Amino acid sequence: MKNFSAMTFAQIRAYIKSVDSLDERCLHALERDARIGVRALAAGVRKKRKARAGEHARLERMLAWEKKLKERGIERIAGVDEAGRGPLAGPVVAAAVVLPPDTLILGLNDSKALSEKRREALFKTIREVALAIGVGEASPEEIDEYNIRNATHRAMCKALAALGMSPDRVLVDGNAVPQSPFPEQAIVGGDRASLSIAAASVIAKVTRDRLMVAYHAQYPDYGFASHKGYGSADHLAALRKHGPCPIHRQSFKGVFEVARNRSEDFEIFAEGIRTATNCDQLQAMGKSIASAGKHISPDELDALRRLFRTRRARLQRSGPKGEQLAETFLKQKGYGILAHGFRAVGGEIDLIAQRDNTAVFVEVKTATTDQFGQPESWVTPTKQAQIIKVATAYLQQHPDSASRFDVIAIDLTQPRPVIRHYENAFTVGEK
Repeated sequence: MKNFSAMTFAQIRAYIKSVDSLDERCLHALERDARIGVRALAAGVRKKRKARAGEHARLERMLAWEKKLKERGIERIAGVDEAGRGPLAGPVVAAAVVLPPDTLILGLNDSKALSEKRREALFKTIREVALAIGVGEASPEEIDEYNIRNATHRAMCKALAALGMSPDRVLVDGNAVPQSPFPEQAIVGGDRASLSIAAASVIAKVTRDRLMVAYHAQYPDYGFASHKGYGSADHLAALRKHGPCPIHRQSFKGVFEVARNRSEDFEIFAEGIRTATNCDQLQAMGKSIASAGKHISPDELDALRRLFRTRRARLQRSGPKGEQLAETFLKQKGYGILAHGFRAVGGEIDLIAQRDNTAVFVEVKTATTDQFGQPESWVTPTKQAQIIKVATAYLQQHPDSASRFDVIAIDLTQPRPVIRHYENAFTVGEK
């Protein structure tokens, strides 16, 4: 053991720095030294040792989920987390990370509890030690179309698909799972309870922050580099001054509130776009906007065009998907499909099915947002009258068929489609 009493304070300090760890005999000797400065060095070593022990214990606790799974023979564990559910702009980003079994990364924690500098350092370390990393994102358009919860789950599924390996178990932060092809388990507060999820939290956060810095260069008026799209005072002020830009989430309340400061014409047209339930209605609204374009400011016209494109994409995707789901549903219930999109007398019926010698005229309504109520409520008396006219034309060609009118509502606002079938939803002669 060193003869510390014969060494100067500077020599002792240099020695402490040069060794990986002081043994207890050396530390006790320093703690008994007559010099206050040397005893302070010893106290500093003792404090750091205690902090390391506490950090090691914290990390061991965060491996509890992984260890329990490992005891059951489940070793390839993917932690999944997201960043960016709350901002008014930009994508939501998800990450999936598979760490080697029993890996401890000093300082790793929920990304929200870490400084930017610490996240960047951990981001590099995780990338060096992880067995696999996958990143996925959902765009602002997807968020508007599917809602933030479902868009987040889409991003998580993309991240898992990008791993390049099939995990034996997926641990997800939160109280719901994204319905991936792999065995999943949701953990509330998982970014503080699982090292795998904490690693995913850091990867997702750093990746998204870097994306928002890149968007700042593209849209410098909004200050994305500083607030990363969250609703800070500066961001809201920029929104009020410039209006939403293409990466703003049009369905978010903060962005809606800015739109309320726009002109009355803008409000009328925007509401018409949002409430269009099919492409024909949307196209008619687009023609109205085009004819009135000279009365609308250029920035409002750009905003309306963005709303129009987003709504059109949603309607184009939801309609065929809903009808396909409805057709599959009917076939499973023993119906035969006689016609798709039957058109006559200026109208159309989505599906004509048959069971027990009865022709069933089926109106399919598909919802991708809960903003406009239940989809079955969209079959108004006017719509019913139109369907009856088209059905009458069909029955003139097939006079021996008994018939009825059904409505199938497809709800795509949930993680899995919800299908509601209303038999005899209305009859000829109803008001």
